[in-house]
Amino acid sequence: MRYELLGPLRLVDEETRTVSAPKVETLLATLLIRANQPVSTDELLDELWGGEPPKRARAALHVYVSQLRKNFVQPAVEGAAIRTHAQGYLLEVDGASVDVFHLHALHTRGRSEIGHAPERALENFTAAARLFRGPVLGGIDNGLIVGTFTRWAEEVRLECLEAIAMCSLRLGRHRELIGDLSKWVEEYPLNENLREQLMLALYRAGRRADALEVFRSARRVLREELGLDPRMTMRRLQVAILASDADLAIAG
Repeated sequence: MRYELLGPLRLVDEETRTVSAPKVETLLATLLIRANQPVSTDELLDELWGGEPPKRARAALHVYVSQLRKNFVQPAVEGAAIRTHAQGYLLEVDGASVDVFHLHALHTRGRSEIGHAPERALENFTAAARLFRGPVLGGIDNGLIVGTFTRWAEEVRLECLEAIAMCSLRLGRHRELIGDLSKWVEEYPLNENLREQLMLALYRAGRRADALEVFRSARRVLREELGLDPRMTMRRLQVAILASDADLAIAG
């Protein structure tokens, strides 16, 4: 059994399953985020009901835990178990069965290799980025634990995308990078790293006018959304492209 959080929550084995009951889904997501660590009852109540739990919230929590144990977390079937803990509950699970643990391993390896082995780093960052299936835990209300996790995961994804572009440019793969970078810029229109990388990829592919158009688009969007001009590194890149600076053609 695999538990996947990097998109709508789902369980994957011979078939793919989702959790239809919103509170049970939120509870499972919270326990998976804190896998192999105890989560206090108070934290779980806050995650499920915010600051206004119902009078019988603790009894309801016990019911939701029972539903998880019965339908989604059975040691003999799913290879995981929910343990009652002095503080609350603990979801015991093999990290290899949770996509977030895989993401962390790939991301860590990529970061360790990016300076001296860009080919291997590119493989790891690409594999990490492919783990994302859509909005992280899409459809689940963001309490403190879920909200913090989703923000962290999205930051890791963005870092992976930037690293993919960086490694690809170092390896001279600017032409095949352009399509992906164009999509990522649409997804993150205020991200100047991605825009600079797209400008460089286009320039190296012989598309100087398109590279300059990326700068003009960035300036327009940044002024409209933030009231700011592009940062200094982007302005310097624009000047270098206008001057057809030979150094820009050197990968690395």
